[in-house]
Amino acid sequence: MTDPREILGPIVHIYRSHQEYMAKELEAYRIGSGQFDFLLILYHKDGISQETLAKTLKVSKATSTRAVQSLEKEGYVYRKRDTDDLRAYKVYLTEKGKEMRGVIHEKLVSFIDIIFSDFTPEEKEILRLLLRKAAFKLLEPGFEPPSNSPDDMQ
Repeated sequence: MTDPREILGPIVHIYRSHQEYMAKELEAYRIGSGQFDFLLILYHKDGISQETLAKTLKVSKATSTRAVQSLEKEGYVYRKRDTDDLRAYKVYLTEKGKEMRGVIHEKLVSFIDIIFSDFTPEEKEILRLLLRKAAFKLLEPGFEPPSNSPDDMQ
């Protein structure tokens, strides 16, 4: 492949379209762009630290803090001091946050249905398998994305 944009361009377009779609669909619930991602992580593991949320979602600690504070303000999550590390907070879903699981799932399925509307069942399965294979490659030991520290820019 000579032009990485042939692969990365569509991936970026799908990701950005997904974020925009979800932001619009969840606007009535006062869940901002990207904040639903934090809820998705908590649906799998409630009561994890803000730092773990940031690492899992590959966002900065500041971004994680802002998202959690916004979700907390809207009543979807609450924070509690970590008894093992008093400097840190663990994040938990409230009942309101738990009730959003079905709504978010419905919106995610709706987005996927749009993307796959012209795909055959076989094409859907092939794409799913290929995307999983590509994603798992990034989880292999030894893969370390470059940091963005000023020292690395030289």
